[in-house]
Amino acid sequence: MKGTRRDVLLQLEEWLEDEQARRVFWLNGLPEYGKSAIAQTFAEICFAAGTLGAGFFCSRESDDRSNAQLILPTLAFQLAYRYPQFREELLKLLRTNPDAGQEFLDSQMEKLIVSPFEATQIRTLIIIDALDECKDQEPYSAILVVLSKYADRIPNVKFFIAARPWEGGIFDAFLLPSLYAMREVLVLYAVGCSSVEDDIMLFLRVRLAEVARLSYTVLPENWPDPSDIAVLCYRTDGHFSYASAFVNFIGDEWGHPPSRLAYVISPRRDYTKKISEADLFELLMREFCAPR
Repeated sequence: MKGTRRDVLLQLEEWLEDEQARRVFWLNGLPEYGKSAIAQTFAEICFAAGTLGAGFFCSRESDDRSNAQLILPTLAFQLAYRYPQFREELLKLLRTNPDAGQEFLDSQMEKLIVSPFEATQIRTLIIIDALDECKDQEPYSAILVVLSKYADRIPNVKFFIAARPWEGGIFDAFLLPSLYAMREVLVLYAVGCSSVEDDIMLFLRVRLAEVARLSYTVLPENWPDPSDIAVLCYRTDGHFSYASAFVNFIGDEWGHPPSRLAYVISPRRDYTKKISEADLFELLMREFCAPR
């Protein structure tokens, strides 16, 4: 949502603009902390500014988007589309080696990414989101391993990577000496609580105002009360996904918003278990609609 996560996005923009900054930025966070939302927004900002070269948004729900063998060829295609000089160098290679995209990751990185960058010296940004959702049987993330080997050869390229720490060999890969020396880390759950709470409060105020405007129910003029929003913010436990689930539940078209808001902020309820937005919404619907 526009106006939220300003502190995080500002830090990312400063990192990108700082030529002395380390060239690999790891956005580290647990599930439901908003990594992908931040990565998407950062990509949109950089695309608008002309600084984004390519991006790959992994997803375990898609075979194509969870296949490590497809990441580098996809990035190379986007870079060739974005930069004519990169395209010229890549085409030279593909004319003599048309199957380069089918080779091992080391070879893909060398031929499809590193060689064209070395020849052109393009300065750009590459984004890889949700790398932990890429299927990988190795003890270390295979993509991070090849990045650790070759990143020194393309000093004008920065890499932004969003990933959970404990899956897909991500944490161990970032401890590899060559990668450790070139990476910066932002741990989302270590971001100041006041900043996160301010963002969630803004989100809740704006979204619930939309609920009030679109509701078929006649609501009090100043609904919801600021004190109720404060309690609802507390109930989110710092999770944007919880805030989203609560708003969807309260604003459900068949519901009565005041009753649903009262139900969510009831002191008898505890929603601090770490579950997904979809699961939380389903839980709320099931509990609220259950016979009393």
